[in-house]
Amino acid sequence: MKAQFMKSSSALCFSVALANTRAFDDNAGYPRPILVPRVDKLVVDKARRRLTLMGCKRVLRSYRISLGAKSSAPAGRYAIIGRNPKSPNHLALRLARQSPSAAEHAGGSLQLHGTPDWLGPLAVALRGSDWTTGGIGLANADIEEVWNLAQDGTPVVIRP
Repeated sequence: MKAQFMKSSSALCFSVALANTRAFDDNAGYPRPILVPRVDKLVVDKARRRLTLMGCKRVLRSYRISLGAKSSAPAGRYAIIGRNPKSPNHLALRLARQSPSAAEHAGGSLQLHGTPDWLGPLAVALRGSDWTTGGIGLANADIEEVWNLAQDGTPVVIRP
């Protein structure tokens, strides 16, 4: 019975991880293990203004995004190469092209990020508008979820 469960495709799509400090059980003082989906790929659809998290060839999550005024995030294949927890835009995931020969954004200056922390509750007004300068913006709650689900090295596809 145990072997059959481990072979099932749904078991492969999930991994057990320890949650960040927000998931601590106050009574016991130990982190609770939680099931989190395994993210295989992030897909950015600029025309539809959507970020989709894919896992095991299924849609796991989908978020509304903001782009720059000129939709400056060039289409192509990228990967998450790092994280900036002290970004002025809440949290930021640094992206770099997977093909090093590409001239645009080869150094990883493209970021997937939240809204400016100094806006506080007014950041809701930015949702869905094109306000960011050369990045891909998400609501702060959304970037927190992506931050926790996507690992460094995860492929990112940006479609026109």
